[in-house]
Amino acid sequence: MKKYRYLIWILPVLAAILIFCFSAQPGEESSELSNSVVLKLLDLLSRWNPSLDTAEFPERMSIPVRKAAHITEYLIFFLALLAAFHVSGFGRFRRIGNSFLTAFLYACTDEIHQLFVDGRAGRFTDVLIDSSGIAVLSVILIFVNFYRVKKADRPE
Repeated sequence: MKKYRYLIWILPVLAAILIFCFSAQPGEESSELSNSVVLKLLDLLSRWNPSLDTAEFPERMSIPVRKAAHITEYLIFFLALLAAFHVSGFGRFRRIGNSFLTAFLYACTDEIHQLFVDGRAGRFTDVLIDSSGIAVLSVILIFVNFYRVKKADRPE
């Protein structure tokens, strides 16, 4: 069974490929995808509340939807990395740190990649947005694991 444990690394590799493919989309194509999500969300909200004023909704929600998608895809990548480092035998804090660092550095390279895609721009602020979800989750995991270690060390 030990020889198969490294197959878990397929998950973060697939997540990285997915992020790369989304980033390789030209700006116009990426905007169309985001806008289609916004329109579906608008349709859903108007079904719940028919009196909802939806005139400015697509313009206002396009950027938040796009940024939420970036945060989500990096959270998925981070969780896949956590699982892979766990199965590979890394300790609690090392796997959190390594997963965060790997995802953060990948976000940096992703923004560099976007410099070469039509209609896209590489911005460090986007790296911070991409990494915001993994930073929050990392802090939560560190506190939870610190509490577990501290609780295990206490005599009963």
